[in-house]
Amino acid sequence: MAKKTMALVLVTALLVMSGALSANAGWTQDGFAPCMLSVASDSHVTKYQVKRGDTVWEIARAVNVDVDVVLAMNNLDENSVIHEGQYLEIPGDRQKLHRIRAGDTLWELASMYQVSLDQLTAVNNIKDPNRLRVGQVIKIPAQLSMTRAAAQAPSRGFVNLFAWPVFGKISSTFGWRKGSFHHGLDIACPMGTPIRAAQAGRVTFVGSRPVYGKTVIINHGNGIESLYAHAAKTMVKEGQQVKKGQVIALVGVTGRTTGPHLHFQVNQNGKPKNPANYLR
Repeated sequence: MAKKTMALVLVTALLVMSGALSANAGWTQDGFAPCMLSVASDSHVTKYQVKRGDTVWEIARAVNVDVDVVLAMNNLDENSVIHEGQYLEIPGDRQKLHRIRAGDTLWELASMYQVSLDQLTAVNNIKDPNRLRVGQVIKIPAQLSMTRAAAQAPSRGFVNLFAWPVFGKISSTFGWRKGSFHHGLDIACPMGTPIRAAQAGRVTFVGSRPVYGKTVIINHGNGIESLYAHAAKTMVKEGQQVKKGQVIALVGVTGRTTGPHLHFQVNQNGKPKNPANYLR
């Protein structure tokens, strides 16, 4: 029995040295490797283990990869259901770069790439975030896993942070502008872009409102609700329970607007709050 154990250890050691088996791949507390789940078959592909509450759309945005790429790599479609503990293949971690365009701000880039402003300034040694040059190339820091990021994020008064309902250029922030108060974030994106529920909840309003046009409101409990305005089309009904990441509407130009965008608003106990404090 001792000879068989020694032989198995020697074979395993040779596999590790040859690169056929990762040194940490599937090891148990006894030091043996009964499975090969963590073996990398492609240096440009990594494995992501699905956590409770994850959606393919959220995972794709967290690693800055088109959701269609993640779906195709895993033989999934937009109606597929993923399960906690399941492994998904995603493109490997590569250095991400962004070339500054007119109007870009570090705050917007941090939001778009889902990294902190502090990380972005530190990795690029930026002393003054307000002084960016058009054409300047900046590095996008590698992201923490979603579980670690959520665990390390400071409390914002809401246990489950919201996911971004759309991704695009922030054309107007929360607060005073041109003599009036803006109650949410305006996120510019193409007509027909899917708008997704920022958090699970119950739809309490679907219809048209003055200024806001076609609007969806979702109640998330604890006095918190999210509002999605200027939609071209709504895709849910009042009273419907929706999941985080579920498509609820399409971006449009209804209501008072100068171009296609989503007005995203968060209310707590009936009062508008800065959505940036609730987003990942």
